[in-house]
This record gives sequence, C-alpha cells and structure tokens, in this order.
Amino acid sequence: MLSLQLFSGKMHRMDNINQIIKNHLDSNTAFYAYRLPETDDVHLNTIASISPFDLTFLDNPKNSNGFVMYPFDATTEQAWLFTNQETTVLSQKSGTDGHVDYSSGKTNPETHDFYDYSEQFAAMQQALNNGEVEKIILSRALPVHKNLIPALPYIFEHLLVRYPKAFVFMVSTPQTGIWTGASPELLFSGQNGTCTTVALAGTRTHDAAYKSWTQKEIEEQGLVSNFIDNTLNKFNITDYQKDGPEISRAGNLTHLKTTYIFDSPPSFKLAQFVKALHPTPALCGEPKSKAMHLIRSIEKHNRSYYGGFLGPIGTNNSKLFVNIRSMKTEAMHSTIFVGGGLTRQSNLHSEWNETILKSQTLLSVINKL
Repeated sequence: MLSLQLFSGKMHRMDNINQIIKNHLDSNTAFYAYRLPETDDVHLNTIASISPFDLTFLDNPKNSNGFVMYPFDATTEQAWLFTNQETTVLSQKSGTDGHVDYSSGKTNPETHDFYDYSEQFAAMQQALNNGEVEKIILSRALPVHKNLIPALPYIFEHLLVRYPKAFVFMVSTPQTGIWTGASPELLFSGQNGTCTTVALAGTRTHDAAYKSWTQKEIEEQGLVSNFIDNTLNKFNITDYQKDGPEISRAGNLTHLKTTYIFDSPPSFKLAQFVKALHPTPALCGEPKSKAMHLIRSIEKHNRSYYGGFLGPIGTNNSKLFVNIRSMKTEAMHSTIFVGGGLTRQSNLHSEWNETILKSQTLLSVINKL
C-alpha cells in the first residue's frame, strides 16, 4: 500500500489519503482528489459549493481554488464548478510507470458485447468510407457488477502507484456521481501566460512501441495534430513550439504525442480556445460536428463525463485533463469507459482488442484487489 504522509493543509489529521477518502465516502461528503502528472502532491478537497459551470468562467474565475468537471456533450449533460471548503495536501514519492501484470485483469467479454460493438463499428466504418468523416471515436461502456465503493480508496492509491505520469483523480458529488481514473491526456494547461496542449492518439502495447507504427496509427495521430495546428492558426497564434510526434508511455500502453507550447497573446480568450478544442478528434472525430452527430446516433450508451475534461482552475493557473481511462461507480455497479479512434484503415478485431487493453488501466487494479 502507498505510504503517504501529511505534507500541508488543514482539516482532519489522518494517517493517509486512503482513510480520508473512506471517511468521505462513508459520510457521503462531496469531495474531489487528484494528483498532477509527475508530481508528488495529492490534493484532497472537500467541496463548499457546487454550481453550474459555463466556459466563460475560465476568462474571469471568481475563485482561485476551483475545480471543473465538464461532460463530453454539454447539450445533454451539465458541467459543474466545485469550490473548496477545506484542502489537504499529502505527499507520495513512490510509483513507476513500469511493467504492469495485466494477466489477472483480463476478462472474456460477453458475446453480445462484441456483436453490439461490431454493429456500431460497421455503421461508423460506412460513414468513413462515404467520406462523411475522416476519423471518429467509438467507445464502450463495460459493466462491473460488484460493489466497488468500499474498494475505491485502495483503487485510487494503486492508480497513484502505477501511473505516476497520469492525472489521477476521484470526484464524488450528488450531481456527478463517483468518478475515478488515471488520464494520460492533457487538454490545456495555462500558467502565468504560458499555455500547453497536446495531440495524443494512436495506441499500442509498450512491447510493440518501438517497432514501426502502422499507417493507420500515424494517420490517426496526424489528424489530431493537424486539428490543433488549425485551431492555433484560427486564434492567430503562429509563434509556438511544437515537439513530436514522440512515443508517450501510459502504463503498458504507448501513444504518439505532439506537444504545443505558446505564450497567450493579450487578446487571448481561454473560454473560446477550450470550446474550440473540446472535444478534440482524439475523443470525438474530424470534422467534429459530423462525428458528434454520428456518435449520438450510433452509440447505445451515454458517455456522460467520459470524454469530457476536468481539473483545477484558477486566475493564473489552470490544468484541464481529458476524462479517459475512467469509471463511474454506483452501489453494486460500476461502468468502465474506453474508446478508440477509427479511420478508413481500421480493423474491427484490432480496435476491439485496443478497448480491452485500455480497460486494463482499471480492471487490472480491480482484479488485484
């Protein structure tokens, strides 16, 4: 188990974050917890107020200690802003993004799940072949028929250990339910005028990462990167640093990542920029509006906050991460959300297997517990 010690902050003095989260869950206290990538501090915040969130808030934040949770599709789900009541910061220095044994976490999916997936795949593939979209994301909602609430503190701790390069989070409120995850994907980071965003796409196992990437994987990542290039140009941001694509590791999976860094111009409106980015082709498709329409009509589940974004926001420092490698937990039932990008070169069984691999971020931890 993770060794955590109190670093700073106030409220209850407890031995570790496991106990704090357990107490909050037992008492139905609204809270959120997170650890930024490649940092040691785990922030756990009890929530003072919850209010509907509009993107325009990003340009004029009223509270420097807020946290936002934004859905995949804001036309069907409410976005929320959480403001803090009390904050505890703890420090943890263990964990590596090394090899994870996924063997005990793998499951044999039910046959009807594959049939449903293959039907949705075929419908999206037809749209791709017809030229309606260049890329589209097909997601799955995997049920776990167990009461995982008592295990959530341990799941959170194990995610911290296994994925030090990820944004590890847990949110529990009456409005959103309980969400837990370890996201490798940054949507936007802004600190004192320096802004960062990434194009992350293409997935393969770590063992295969240094072999030649397929044309499909290169094209998939290129579409996301081109989208960000075009978005920056629309905002008249031409002086930016572009690094990649390079191999980025997330546990036993690797992706192709291009990083963009730029200084925000005087007229820069963060709300408009995030609106233009979200959802990126890595979570929706390209062109965005047509891909969104197809997802609404073809997928049989509501993505809810999966594929949305979340993270701490403030006057001079905001960090927003895409809500992926995550699950929603209810009494006696949890749902793990996974997805993959389809292009005209996609293969049904390869895409299906990719969703199974991505589900192991959480399933490998759940099964070990």
